[in-house]
Formats: sequence, C-alpha cells, structure tokens
Amino acid sequence: MTGKEVVNLIQKLEEEGMSAEKIIEIIKYVETAEPKKEIQ
Repeated sequence: MTGKEVVNLIQKLEEEGMSAEKIIEIIKYVETAEPKKEIQ
C-alpha cells in the first residue's frame, strides 16, 4: 500500500467508527503477513 492509500483507508474506517488503534493493527497485519503461495 502506498502512503496515500493508507491515509485514505484510515479516514474511511474512522468515518465508519473504527478506532485508530484497530486500523493500525489491521494495516500492520496486512503489510507483514506471509504472502500466500500461488497455485499453478
């Protein structure tokens, strides 16, 4: 995710009532999770 995408995501989720702490937890998980292996 680019910085702009992260900011837009945070703003949208805050509008929906999600706390900044929860948003950051989710972003950390998405950015650090092991990528799934593609099945070919």
